[in-house]
Amino acid sequence: MNLAHLKYAVEVEKTGSITRAADNLFMGQPNLSKAIKELEAQVGIAIFRRTSKGVAPTRKGQEFRVCQGDFGADRRNGGHLPAQR
Repeated sequence: MNLAHLKYAVEVEKTGSITRAADNLFMGQPNLSKAIKELEAQVGIAIFRRTSKGVAPTRKGQEFRVCQGDFGADRRNGGHLPAQR
């Protein structure tokens, strides 16, 4: 599993929009959308529900978010993964 894809999923969830997340990540929206689809294929679930108003995590997506060990620690830790012990 590509760690960058996990980072992308965190940003998409945070913004509620693939377009805004792509802007924040300094990448094109089509590339981000493709990366999210690849991540969903790898884990075998739909992480996000796509609507005309943006994206929201599915129930399985919420469970996935919890299981990824709060990879979104970047919100608290300046973009760095927690130190391993």
